Amino acid sequence: MNNLIGINIENYKIVSLLGKGGMGIVYKAYDTKLDRYVAIKMLSPQNNDNERFTERFKREAKNQAKLMHPNIATVYGFIEYESLLGIVMEYIDGDSLEKIIYKRKRISLVDSLYIIQQVLKGLGFAHSKGFIHRDIKPSNIIFNKDGVVKIMDFGISKSLHDKGMTKTGAKVGTLYYMSPEQVRGGDLTIQSDIYSVGCTLYEMLVGEPPYYNQTDFEVMEGHLKKEQQKISKLIIGMPEEVDKIIAIAMKKIPEERFASCEEFFVSLSQLDKIIQSIQAKAPTFENKNQNKTKVKIYSIAGFSAFILIVLGLSYFIYSQVHELLASNKLEELKKYSIQSLFDDKKDFDFSKIQKLSTNINYTLNSAFFIDELKGFAIGDSGSFLVTNDEGNTWSSKKIDSSNSFNDCYFFKSGKSFLVGNKPEILISNDFFDTFTKFTFNDNFSLLRIVFFNNKNGFALGSKGTLLKTQDGGTSWTKISLSTNETLYDIEFTDKENGFIVGWQGILLRTTNGGANWETEKPFTNKYLKSLSFSSDDIGIAVGGSGDIFRTDDDGTNWKEVKTNHIGSFQKIKFLSEDIVLGVGSKGTIIFSNDAGETWKLIETGVFVNFTNFCSTPKGHLYIVGINGTLLKLI
Repeated sequence: MNNLIGINIENYKIVSLLGKGGMGIVYKAYDTKLDRYVAIKMLSPQNNDNERFTERFKREAKNQAKLMHPNIATVYGFIEYESLLGIVMEYIDGDSLEKIIYKRKRISLVDSLYIIQQVLKGLGFAHSKGFIHRDIKPSNIIFNKDGVVKIMDFGISKSLHDKGMTKTGAKVGTLYYMSPEQVRGGDLTIQSDIYSVGCTLYEMLVGEPPYYNQTDFEVMEGHLKKEQQKISKLIIGMPEEVDKIIAIAMKKIPEERFASCEEFFVSLSQLDKIIQSIQAKAPTFENKNQNKTKVKIYSIAGFSAFILIVLGLSYFIYSQVHELLASNKLEELKKYSIQSLFDDKKDFDFSKIQKLSTNINYTLNSAFFIDELKGFAIGDSGSFLVTNDEGNTWSSKKIDSSNSFNDCYFFKSGKSFLVGNKPEILISNDFFDTFTKFTFNDNFSLLRIVFFNNKNGFALGSKGTLLKTQDGGTSWTKISLSTNETLYDIEFTDKENGFIVGWQGILLRTTNGGANWETEKPFTNKYLKSLSFSSDDIGIAVGGSGDIFRTDDDGTNWKEVKTNHIGSFQKIKFLSEDIVLGVGSKGTIIFSNDAGETWKLIETGVFVNFTNFCSTPKGHLYIVGINGTLLKLI
């Protein structure tokens, strides 16, 4: 089947070989209809005459097609080519958990909890639909470029209601992660998957599976008769609660394990709270032998000095504040309000993060504030949220639940725009109390919309789509480009010069206000998600692979800036000439106060993927993400 490379099967062009397994070969292919890459698993020809094996293969497609969940690799369809059978699946361009463990030796407790919780969400969904996986292990857990966990290979999954598809006594799974009942070849249940998740979590924290011995017999004996070593004894500082949770997940008797993935998830969430509580408690040191009289004297002296300092500062403020208010420097100071959140001399102040209630579980893709009070947040399944009180409360509007919105733009006058996965722009003059649609006779998605003044704006998206308006959004024209790649972001450095970034490192440049665009020499082959420029010809571009690139000559030359982040960056923005902020996967914020020369990675403790953010005129930040996440940084 290796000679399929370069062949077209229906609307799929086979591009390359991804891997081989017991059931067949997996290819990377390009979907010419929907402009995306897919993975196609082709059944080995020698198995085609095996009716039972073919039935199992078809069952895989049917089973996984029922499992539509963010943490499960999606099945798109089923194909037949000559004597070959194939499943068309989501192509995930990322590393497996197995590879990450190999590279990093061990994974931190915080990251491990974040990963396993996503696994449990996807696995719990599969269980709710009546399917058990039967082969959960690190190599079947993949991360996409946004850091989202995807469970792979439901090829040996089994319906809880199917009978007779697996012979009694057959061992299905991988030895290091097999439950005792799998080792015995007995009936498998939800608890069998939970045992395998426990083994996987153990390996993430320790660096090897629970019973990592030389012979298969010793491994099986471990699963059947032995207790796993306590991680708290192996890893200094590991909370004993970790041992308790893994011990429950890996009980020898299935009925003694967690009753469901949800119950397992809750235990991990409680552990998460314990960890955050421990981190929040700063160590205090007390000299028990201190002379209490001396302490009292020093306290009085210190308080007196404090009073004198306050009086001095009060006089200074009184004498200076009128001059400040009378000047135009106050507006200039506003842009530095965000810097107080990221003081290099101290850790990030987590008390300044306010989690806002949205009452939705859909991914939010963009937010926009027209002033300090009124703002909007939009996202998947037609999500449209409005606040009039600085984000304290949000109300939903029903716009179009069949569309997933990717970006928005609002003017103070009420004129507003929405773009999403449909080839249309939604336009309103009253903040979407009413609206009309500007529809295009084509098949593309729009990912970004921006206006650079009241008249001139752009919208861009898949299939090299770039739309321009010169009349405030009343009419739109499509600009011809020399690329069909997906375009993610656009930025102008002045009225004439601008840049667009996109898939596979595409970089476009205009020198005439966006009327024409030329393809620049790419400085990376990985996709670029966002870019931003200061007025000093300094630009920053970030990508889905966690890359940061910087230019200090108005985009002529770009250099990579190294960080230790493993994941993706979704949005970058200059907040002033020196201050740059970005957000990405796993609740990460990146911050620079030297125009992008050096970066500080801040793990916020909010373990979700951030998708975008916006700032208000006074410097308040609103960050949006998956599962209805909306944060305010005050």
